[in-house]
Amino acid sequence: MLKLDKEVSHGIMFIRLEGELNKESFNNFSKEVNNLLYNYGVHYFVFNFKELNIFEKNIFSKFENKLIEIFLSCGKVVMCGLKELQKKSLGEYYNKLFYVNEEFEAFKLLNI
Repeated sequence: MLKLDKEVSHGIMFIRLEGELNKESFNNFSKEVNNLLYNYGVHYFVFNFKELNIFEKNIFSKFENKLIEIFLSCGKVVMCGLKELQKKSLGEYYNKLFYVNEEFEAFKLLNI
């Protein structure tokens, strides 16, 4: 089961993921991000993966598609708590995707 803890600070949506991220739970996550992106106009996201227990191997391709959707809406994303291998599987998106160790570093990267 995946738990999402959401918090807005200084116009940035912080989403902390806890539990298991798999195909089933990703669909719920995707719906929530779509709601925030399209219904509430949120464009700056911080996704914190530190408390995530299990990743399925192919989940990053789905997650990358969601990132591109955010980028196409002029959004930016900061990722927190990913391992180097996980970062490499997501790739690099110049000036749209950032990797940090701690959430507070997002304030230095995202200017509203």
